[in-house]
This record gives sequence, structure tokens and C-alpha cells, in this order.
Amino acid sequence: MDGANFPVVAIGASAGGLEAFRTLLAALPAESGLAFILVQHLDPSHGSMMAELLAHHTALTVLEAHEDMQLEPDHVYVIPPGRYLAVRNGAIQLSRPKAGQAVRMPFDFLLHSLAEEFGERAVCIILSGTATDGSVGARAIKAAGGLVIAQDPEEAEFDGMPRSAIATGAVDLVLPLAKIPEALAKYSGHPYLKTGDSDVALPAGDGALKIIDLLRKRTSHDFTLYKEGTIGHRIQRRMAMAGIEDANRYLELVTKDPAELQRLANDLFINVT
Repeated sequence: MDGANFPVVAIGASAGGLEAFRTLLAALPAESGLAFILVQHLDPSHGSMMAELLAHHTALTVLEAHEDMQLEPDHVYVIPPGRYLAVRNGAIQLSRPKAGQAVRMPFDFLLHSLAEEFGERAVCIILSGTATDGSVGARAIKAAGGLVIAQDPEEAEFDGMPRSAIATGAVDLVLPLAKIPEALAKYSGHPYLKTGDSDVALPAGDGALKIIDLLRKRTSHDFTLYKEGTIGHRIQRRMAMAGIEDANRYLELVTKDPAELQRLANDLFINVT
């Protein structure tokens, strides 16, 4: 896979998004090793001051995105008004919506490109907003092995976007803004993201095989015929979210927590549908 070899975090919002962006960026460390792309629904007929406004609230470098701009870690890229944004070979690609397009989904557009470009290194965060932008793209991120986070709808100023995403079943974590940086650090620092290979083997040790047996016994689904790479990838993805690097420790978790075992089973189904 060409392009950036660090995690890329897409953050989408519409109504109420500016304040949510400010709060989240202020809580992020200056050196996380992540790149961030912000998609806010903006009036296409006016220039945007968003990059300047957000720069005052974070130690990260905040830039308005431009064509062919190379992504760098510890940078925040803000979508310009009236554009779609994708990433190809680690560089930003901008385009205009098709003439007469009634409903614009710029966040979905970005998420599909990140899923294809970055796989497990793609992260989607859905913040305050109305309507459904991000819900379709979130499924693409999860199917590619990435992480999907939604702001807690009870906290969001407008809960339409996070609730819509949650309803798809693609959201891995529902968190208040204050807890998102910790989740990002836990996930991005896990060895799962460093393999760079979707066809990974099962985690070392016999814990992974016991996890598969536990899935068969407790969920009524037999995954033994699945490709080892598929199962290994999904187990390691769940381990990354839990901040666990040893398969036997994760076995202890799923043995004690039926909800986590079911989440793993659900992840396996999403991967093949």
C-alpha cells in the first residue's frame, strides 16, 4: 500500500460541529503520530475561516486542505467549502460535486477513500450533526478493519449524525469527547496497526484457537471454516480496541464478557457481507 504509513483520522460533523471540533482538538496531544481530516458541512458560496478558528485551540498544525497536499502526522486538514475530499497515495485530492446533486455526502465520500487507502489505519469519528452523512462510510471503514467512533448522542448538540451511525451497527465505540483521545492512543499504539497486512495470521499462542472454540460454543456460529487471516485480523482488531496485546489475555476478557464475544462475532460477519 502506497502513501502514508501512519493512522489517518477522519472527523465529520455538521450542525454543532465547530464547538465539538474545538473541544476534541484541544484534548489531543501535540505529538500523537496521527493525521486528522475534518469534514464540516459548509456553505459552498462562502470562504471558510474554520482552519484559523481551530488553530487557536490545539497544538497541532491546522491547515485548509489543498490539492495534492501530502498528509503528515500531527497535522489537521480542514475540507474547503464546496468540495469533496479523498486521499490517494497519501495525498489529498479535491473535487467538486456533480452539477444538480441534491444531497451532498462529503464525509461518506472521504471515508470510502480512506477505507480503500488505509485499511486498519483508517479511523472514523462522527460528531454532532443532523441527517446521515458518515453512516455509509462508517461501514466501509469497519469492513476494511479500521475503527469507528461516535460521539455520545446524549452529549452532542445535534444527535442525528451519531445516532444514524450507531443504528448501522458499524460503530465500535460510543464516547464523550473527553474520552476519545484515550481511545485513539490505545488503538493507534497497538501492534495490529503496524503489520500493514490485512492477511495476518492468528495471534501467537493457543488463546486465539480457544477464542474460535468459544465463539462456536457460545454464539452458535462456527467460524472454523473462515480464512485464518480473516479471523486473525478481526481478533487483533478487537484486541487493539481493548489495548490488549496477548491473545490469552483477550481470551480471559471474552470468557468473562459475553458482550465483547458478541462484538467479535458481529465483526466477523461484517467482514464477509
